[in-house]
Amino acid sequence: MAEAYSTTALALDVLAVVGSALALRAATLPLLTRAQRAVRRQALADPATPPRTVPGAVVGELTLGVAGGIVLWVLMRADVIHGFHLRRPVVLVTGRWLSDDYGYALGVAWFLYVVIVVLVSVVWPVLWARTQRTLLTTGVPGDSWTSSPAGRRRLGGLVALRIALGLLLPVGLALAAVACQAVAYGVSRRYRYGAGVSDSGVPNSGVPDSGVPATGIPDTGVPGSGVRAPVGQTPVGQALADAPTAGPGPAGPAGPAGPARPVAYVPTQSDASASAGALPHIAHQRLRPGEPPRIGDYRLLGRIGAGGMGTVYLARREGAATQVALKTINPELLDNDELLRRFQREAEVLSMVSGAYTARVLDSGVDAGRPYLAMELLDGRPLDVHLREQGPIRTPEALRALALALAVALSGVHRLGLVHRDLKPANIMLTTAGPRLLDFGIADLVDGTRLTRTGAGPGTLTYMAPEQFGEERVGPAADVWAWACCVVCAAHGTSPFAATSTGAVIRRIVDGGPDPAALAAVHTLDPELSAAVARALTADPAARPADGAALVDVLTTHGSAHHEPTPMDAVREEITLGWRTLAL
Repeated sequence: MAEAYSTTALALDVLAVVGSALALRAATLPLLTRAQRAVRRQALADPATPPRTVPGAVVGELTLGVAGGIVLWVLMRADVIHGFHLRRPVVLVTGRWLSDDYGYALGVAWFLYVVIVVLVSVVWPVLWARTQRTLLTTGVPGDSWTSSPAGRRRLGGLVALRIALGLLLPVGLALAAVACQAVAYGVSRRYRYGAGVSDSGVPNSGVPDSGVPATGIPDTGVPGSGVRAPVGQTPVGQALADAPTAGPGPAGPAGPAGPARPVAYVPTQSDASASAGALPHIAHQRLRPGEPPRIGDYRLLGRIGAGGMGTVYLARREGAATQVALKTINPELLDNDELLRRFQREAEVLSMVSGAYTARVLDSGVDAGRPYLAMELLDGRPLDVHLREQGPIRTPEALRALALALAVALSGVHRLGLVHRDLKPANIMLTTAGPRLLDFGIADLVDGTRLTRTGAGPGTLTYMAPEQFGEERVGPAADVWAWACCVVCAAHGTSPFAATSTGAVIRRIVDGGPDPAALAAVHTLDPELSAAVARALTADPAARPADGAALVDVLTTHGSAHHEPTPMDAVREEITLGWRTLAL
């Protein structure tokens, strides 16, 4: 057989076999996608337990692989595909064999043989392992079964099996398997998170709405103020999305405040599971000279953050173990009647709005003329900080979970006859337990009662609805508009109405419409969610979903005209599962 083939014959044989396998893979891509989704759902539903059943789509995918290999072998045997010289098992092929059959120089032949061995015994198992890792662990908590010794041994055994198969399979089938696994790995990468270029191909700046100012909201240090919360390279506990960077500081009454690290979520003041020995470590600074050691019934443990007009303390109630975020107005501003009214208004609103996706007030009061709010301590960070540091949300499940949670939170707000009026990424906390809607300091009653002077225009420009620029009544539909802007920002990195100047932003909102590239980022991840967003961004308020409850209805009916209301338990379950795909 020596010199029977030219040196290009091997390439042609490989191209014929691999090309046929890729054609079959392309034709059955929907089955591959369904199988990967099934694996993802199984991992998200119970990450700490090894899968006990194999989803039907996965069985179909395995069956297709075996059947495709058999068909390919038959075609090679019948010489329909010119793979006669690729029928030998990889372990029986040598450089001498390639040299004799294809006419290569002996050194080149041995090099090609090494390449083949590496592809089938290293590249194929590695691609398979990385595909499984992406599907089973991306966004899944650390107690995933794949993190356990037994889980690692199981995956290691499967990798070893593929190494053995790669060496025992005929060369042609082994190379076809490598090509098909490369496609599977590429498809699985859609579940990874990251920054840079979005799935739509649009560059992401990672900085939301840069250069566009907020309007009508003074820097108060209370919700709606624009003061920034402690942020850094790791999440820190906080109850206020708007507070300045506090960062680690010297040791305070609660002990050293070293580098921040992720903290356990403390849901309520009455959480019986909290104990003095299991309190989360919250990055804070020591109290400054002149600051009181306690306010009301709360001992102050340190400063979480402070603005020009307000301060947030890490505190603990006497006789209780759970830490809280205690927010108060600075003493020198206690004669500011407008600020006191805003603070009182926030306490009233937050005491009325209680739900799984809003921050909760645990206590409020006045101590020596100084009002304070004790709020649940939230881990995580605001959405705008997440976008700046990690880039847009890249998993469809996490984006939909965020959209649903915000819609549920708004439904609770609107049910009380309130309008939030300042929904924006800075007012959305991403916590381990799910998104939280914050900042009710300028929430307005639907009957038109205003706490701001006429023409102040409460809200943040790039998230304001068209009606907020006129004299018409602003209702829940304005929050629905802002909801859509936040969803787009989460997927794209910026508001769909971001522009280089205030005038350009207003023109785009009133006349120009949203940025098509920003909308495309949502459509790439979730076409159904994209349709709801487009409807919520209709210029006419009457054409949008009327309020948060209507928005939840739109999101859970999947465009069906005839449907039964989705149980709220099912909605919360979908949010919980989807949220696990987001790395905080």
